[in-house]
Amino acid sequence: MTIGKRFIGPLMLALAFSCTPDRNFSPDSSSGSGSNPGGRQAVMPSRHVQIMISGGYNSISSYLAEDLEDIAAGYVPEGTDAGTNALVILARLPEGVHSTTSAPVLYRMYKDADGTVVRDTLRRFSTEDRMFGGDVIHEALLTVKDRIPGSTYGVVLSSHASGWLPPGYYEKPSSFEKSASIRSIGQDKDGSETTEMSLPDFADAIPFNLSYTLLDCCLSGGVEVAWALRGKSDVVAFTQTETMADGFDYQSMMARLIGESVPNPLGVCEDFYHYYMAKTGVNQSATISLVDTRKMDALASVCKTLFEKYRTAINALNGKYVQGYFRYDRHYFYDLRDILVKAGINADELETLDQALTQCVLYKAATPWFMSGTQYGFAINHACGLSMYLPSMGSNYLNNYYKTKIAWNEATELVLK
Repeated sequence: MTIGKRFIGPLMLALAFSCTPDRNFSPDSSSGSGSNPGGRQAVMPSRHVQIMISGGYNSISSYLAEDLEDIAAGYVPEGTDAGTNALVILARLPEGVHSTTSAPVLYRMYKDADGTVVRDTLRRFSTEDRMFGGDVIHEALLTVKDRIPGSTYGVVLSSHASGWLPPGYYEKPSSFEKSASIRSIGQDKDGSETTEMSLPDFADAIPFNLSYTLLDCCLSGGVEVAWALRGKSDVVAFTQTETMADGFDYQSMMARLIGESVPNPLGVCEDFYHYYMAKTGVNQSATISLVDTRKMDALASVCKTLFEKYRTAINALNGKYVQGYFRYDRHYFYDLRDILVKAGINADELETLDQALTQCVLYKAATPWFMSGTQYGFAINHACGLSMYLPSMGSNYLNNYYKTKIAWNEATELVLK
């Protein structure tokens, strides 16, 4: 299996995508639907700089190259006037793909007066630099802010990922359980050398507040990820499951983010869900949510109380009876709400939990199945918009990592120190 942003296997190489609507999603309903609780919209200021981080020096480089082609074929701002929204790309792809080399390249994309798409290089890093190692993302974002002043900034990141897990753990968990070493966001893979970025390091790499962050990466839709990005990004969009090989619809995405009067990440999420929901069989596989990280305090408070009261039950849960978002034996991602329901919280506690979820989850949607008809496919019967670690299905190594590295645990004490 190819891990991270997108699953690429024999069944996936010929996928095509389209859409159909279904908005009747409740916090504990059957899936195959989406919801925008209270009809709310993520409010964004009008002038915006959009930064696309395309980390494809790995097994999905061809897909990320296609994404950049789709962006160029879709909505691209006209000119570079001070009042014009800006589109900036930070990419690291193999040599010969577009204008990039094996070094990360930061460039602005716009249309000139003749309608020709121009790629204006803002900064070229060295061939020794890795997109997800060192300070490349941090320095690139600072360069954008310095060169292209804007009132707001947003990021779309596309690469491999595995949520809150330690770098490298998803691919080879057994090697970690036997050693003291400790992949979360992104991947550079040069031959036998792999460079990945932990969730805390990714959060630290963001040097100023973002209006939104869209993670086109597998298994990134966890409460741990959203909580880590508090104070870094107002809203976060991500998927609880793996993301299919084609990922987001990049031809329509930029029109949503920099082509409308205000950036519309909620519209991107809706487009993503409808894009996959129209498919049938194995192709109809997706989860998506949009979370307001500024409104997560109530959720953390409720969860801390429930984790303490139901700790014994949570630690005894058999994961096969809880909604999971993983395939094979990578049992690290379960539905937050369903964990607590299966742990036995009462009706009043469930109502309080749902209120806290409604406050911060702006949108959530899921197809009825993920990889239906395949050996490791699974039904999506419950989807609250956030996954979470289930300690009873983890290990001592992961528990220790969670206690020392994951800010969500510091706030809620899911795993006691």
